[in-house]
Order: sequence, then structure tokens, then C-alpha cells
Amino acid sequence: MTRSRKIRRAALIAGVALATALFAAELHRRQGLYWYPVDQDYAYDFDPRQAAVLPVRIERNTVRLPEHEGRCGTTFLRLQLSSRLTGWWFEPCIEVLGGGSSSKQCFERGARGTRYVLLPGTGRSSPPREIELRGHHLDWGDHDAAIMLLEAPELSGKRVLVLAPHPDDAEIAAFGLYSTHESYVVTMTAGGYVDGLYDDAALRSDVRTWDSLAVPLWGGVPAGRTVNLGYLTNSLQEFHAAALASAKPARPGSAVGRYRKGAVAALLGGRPAEANWSSVVADLAAVLSAVRPDFVVAPHPALDSAPDHQYTTAALLEALEQLNDTCTTLLLYTNHHVHAEHYPFGPSDSTVTLPPWFGGARFAGVYSHPLDSQAQVSKLFALEAMHDLRAPPERVTTGPAGVLAQRLRQATQLVLRDPVGDYSYFRRAVRPNEIFFVYGPADRGAVADYVNQHLNR
Repeated sequence: MTRSRKIRRAALIAGVALATALFAAELHRRQGLYWYPVDQDYAYDFDPRQAAVLPVRIERNTVRLPEHEGRCGTTFLRLQLSSRLTGWWFEPCIEVLGGGSSSKQCFERGARGTRYVLLPGTGRSSPPREIELRGHHLDWGDHDAAIMLLEAPELSGKRVLVLAPHPDDAEIAAFGLYSTHESYVVTMTAGGYVDGLYDDAALRSDVRTWDSLAVPLWGGVPAGRTVNLGYLTNSLQEFHAAALASAKPARPGSAVGRYRKGAVAALLGGRPAEANWSSVVADLAAVLSAVRPDFVVAPHPALDSAPDHQYTTAALLEALEQLNDTCTTLLLYTNHHVHAEHYPFGPSDSTVTLPPWFGGARFAGVYSHPLDSQAQVSKLFALEAMHDLRAPPERVTTGPAGVLAQRLRQATQLVLRDPVGDYSYFRRAVRPNEIFFVYGPADRGAVADYVNQHLNR
């Protein structure tokens, strides 16, 4: 063998080895988007009073829905599926067709086991009788499955209070919902912290506080129905821990007044705030008394991993208990899913279905709120108006050197953008639907039990 042939062979072997290593590394990175085994069955414990389970069979990619009296509610197909080999690289999806409509719902790369698919016809008295399923990088054989009919709330003509732990949480989770009802938006914190994008935490807090009051106007919420309570970001857990220990929290109370803005007089009775847990609960009790909502939209403490989100709902439960409330229904969401920040999976045109969950909490009903194309565009503009969801503003530079440096920086950011692990809320939140977990007054104990077991320790 000549020397040149040996060199070519060595180069070929090195190239194949490098390509294999890069492929394996990228495959590993894609699996790192999920903080759990992707071949694990989803395990939802639904309250039997709120969920009807009807057996069905999937045959030749078709499901025939059984007869059911009454309103359909929110309907899921519980089935067994497995990713094809290509489904470890690409996101596997199911296309659902029925009743003249179609939707695409995506799952984890490598997904295998029990999953839930949202069916068309939610809320109808006469849903489609036959559903067709088409898999993309997914397989399922003919097998016995189940239809789950979950109670959906009647929101027509009702008053909605949305609790946002930080500015933009209300828009991410519920812009479509709150922009179509008589709604109030209460933001718990100013949302200021330094993460490399902004060097000035106070400036960031000022900007985000303004956002929390201004952006709901785009959704039709008058200024008199929005307020920012003004607490500091990441303070709620600290306040709660200090209350349990009968100690004073470390943060000073003076900062609360600076960011406490909006309809403070109308919704809080003008009460001043202190940097402690009892003040947070008292604020929410005052808002509940002023608004008297039929529904309160808030984070789900089991599904959402952010401490401010979890303790927002913990404070809400205490406020409801103080008021002896027996009327308010909770609609709970997750913006930072505890098992996968990448959730909801799939592109922005795909439908949101149930998130990964493997037991440990009782669920009641589920409500899927639809957004038509115009509502999705409005939500997109609402999110884009939130300063924290877009790149921070840059000064306009002049002169050839300044312009070149700015263009090079923008080009570098574009090249480094991750097209796979896209955590952007413009992908995750602007969808054909918004998902909420419904807890009526009789069901709220399940949420309180979770808070007592996992947060009140």
C-alpha cells in the first residue's frame, strides 16, 4: 500500500470516527432536554368524580368514540406508543384528525409508554365519532386504550383573576384566556434580577413592573384591573421559610414600596406592604375580597418548578382559607415544568397536551382553552412587548467600525442559536391552545395537601 493511500485511509477513518463522536454527542444532548427517563409511563391520578374513563380500541390507526351522554368536556386518548429509530433524533408527533379538524401533538425524543393525546371536539355536545391517528417518527400497534372525559369549567360570563409570579407569566400562561373574559391581572413581584442581560437589577425591575401593568391593556384589561404587589424576585420562598421559623426574613421591606404600582387603591385598599409572608397573604386576601373572582388562574405547585410560582399558589390557598372561600375555582398552569423546561414539546403550531408526570399528586379536571389564529397573533405581540422575553436593547452605533462590530455580534448570536433546545416562549407559549388544571372548591384540598407535604416543611 502506497503512502498516499495510507494517508487517505487514515483520514477517512478519522473522519468517520469524528462524525460518529459528534453524532453521539448531539444525540446525548438532545436527550438531555428531558430530566427523566423518556421510556417511562405518564401516570396521572385523576379524581374519579371529575374523570370518566371509557375503554376503546385502536385499530388500523382509527379510534371510534363510544356513546356518551352530556357535554364532552376535555377529552384525551390514553394510549401506548413508541418512537421509531428516527424518533430519537427528531421530535415524534401524532397527527389527530376528526370532525373536520386536525392537530399535531409532539412528545419527547425516544418517547415510549403511556401518553395522552388531546382529541378534537372538546366542549362539544356531539364530538366526532371517529378519530384517525397518523404517526410521525412514532408507532403504535392495535391495542386497547382509553378515552378520558374530564370536567371542563363553564367560563362564559364569569370573572377571572390571573396571578403572575413575575411580569410576563400571565401572558405566557393565559393571555388567550384572560383577553376573552372579564379579567384582572395581579403580578406578585417586580421580576428584577441580574443574569448577564442587564447589569442594573433596579432598572430591570422598573421596566418589568411597567410591562406588567401596560401589556394587559393589549389583552383588553383596563388599567384599573392590574396591580404589581412589588415584592422582590425570589423572595416568596424566603418569606415563607421565615414565617415557618418565626423569624424575620433577610430582605428589607423598603424595596416593596418602590415597585408597588397600578390599581393599589382599588384592589388592595391602598394598604402598604411589608417584606414578609403575612403581608403577601394579606395582599391576596384583599385582592380576592375586592375582585370576588369566579376563577383564579395560578401556577400548579406540583408541576411548576420555580419557587416564586409554587409559593404564589401557597399564599393563594392561605388567603382563600382566611376568607372561608367555598366558591372559587382554580385554573392552574405550569410555565417552568418540573420535569422538562423544554415543555410544551414541538413547534409553535402544535397543540399542547398533558405534560410529563409520574405520580405523586391528585388531579381534578383539565381545561384546554382554544386560540384561533388571530388570538395567537395577539398573544405573540403581547409576549414580544415584554422586555424580558426579547434581547435587551442596544445603542445604535455609528461609523463603519461600530456598525461592523454590531453586525458581527448579531451574526454570532444567530450562529450560536440552538434550533433544537429552543426554550423560547415564542415557541412554547404561542400555541393553538392553553392548558389549565381545574380544581373546584371541593377539589382544592388535593392542591393544599401537596403544598403541606412538599412546601410547608
